[in-house]
Amino acid sequence: MIRLPHVTPEMLEAAYWLARLNNPDVPLLDAAEIAAFNTRVPEVIGIPDLFDLPETLTADEIRAVMPSPPERQYYDVSGRPFAPTVWDALQKNLALDAIPATAAPRFGLVTRRTPVRTYPTAITALEAPDDLPFDQFQETTVDVGWPVAVLHTSADGLWGLALTPHYWGWLRLDAVASGTRQAVQAYVQAEPFAVATAPWAGVAMPDGEHVTAQMGTRLPLTGQNRLQVPRRDESGQLIFAEGYIPADLAEWHHGYLPSTLRSILTQAFALLGEPYGWGGMRLARPGRDCSRLVRDVWATIGILLPRNSSQQGKVGDLAATFAPGDSPAARVEILGEHVPPGALLLMPGHVMIMLGMVAGIPYVIHDLWRCRHPDGSTEMVGAVTVSALSPEGSAARRTLLERLTHACIIR
Repeated sequence: MIRLPHVTPEMLEAAYWLARLNNPDVPLLDAAEIAAFNTRVPEVIGIPDLFDLPETLTADEIRAVMPSPPERQYYDVSGRPFAPTVWDALQKNLALDAIPATAAPRFGLVTRRTPVRTYPTAITALEAPDDLPFDQFQETTVDVGWPVAVLHTSADGLWGLALTPHYWGWLRLDAVASGTRQAVQAYVQAEPFAVATAPWAGVAMPDGEHVTAQMGTRLPLTGQNRLQVPRRDESGQLIFAEGYIPADLAEWHHGYLPSTLRSILTQAFALLGEPYGWGGMRLARPGRDCSRLVRDVWATIGILLPRNSSQQGKVGDLAATFAPGDSPAARVEILGEHVPPGALLLMPGHVMIMLGMVAGIPYVIHDLWRCRHPDGSTEMVGAVTVSALSPEGSAARRTLLERLTHACIIR
């Protein structure tokens, strides 16, 4: 793993940062405050809670959540610009003329980790011919046991336009087991439950079709080391199977982790070195990007943050703002005086977790694609890493410190 400037080996351990805190085990939020926070998030980001959807939606309401045709050129994996026939095929597969005047949401549970796409297609769309890790049609992913509400089906019958937790997009219908609203809601609210605390947590299935859950995913417990896992029957309807997890619970935790900075930093550092994955994927391999890291870490304590960094920056309490004209030194001073460890640091398109100050330098943990150094050079990172937000300014490129817009505290 690349160690960036001003980062010493001991700084790559959660224990280093926890030892610098007065009391990392003080609760950040109690259960009632977490529930209130989660209830508030959909209103703040303008995306409804899945179970608050009305019994029917109009055709106009469904069309309103579909993306507009892009105004820029995209390229395929060979570097060729998309031909007009590509867009024609995508437009046809949207099946806009097939949307009825009113449609009832079709609820279901995800049976395997699956991509959520901008359009009903698996083809890769690149902003530049050599941008292979950044598929612009890849929005996010949903994990096993997550609820969805499908509103519309693509012309080829393979994709569904769905509301997922805090996100709209297209996903493969063969990854969804259909059930009633009541059955799906009962499953995601079931107690007792276990939460995946490892980056990737395994569930052994008797039929050999084992399941991998991502950090923060919650599944109901049916016994000390048994989980209830959603499956599809032959007609695509929801059934359940029992899966098994290690008795030592090394990858799982009964209930949520304590709502403390110890939990947050421990979980963030569990992801240290994990390869970067735009929209949760990187050329079909699972991964995380900066905002998915934040989302998954907080999910282990029961706080359900939005998916994107711009949304995450709206749901917390504002701790500090940075004006475009603020010098690097002034920004460091603001961070030291007003932004505690565990706060989120935001800039356009990126989010980081504040670790603390060492010798007058702020440090963060984040999922970083490329590092811009004060001398104007760049360094490929492509992983979860620790960075020093050094006050050394850059005449050539703005550093992470110089791009900060605000900081917020999740509470």
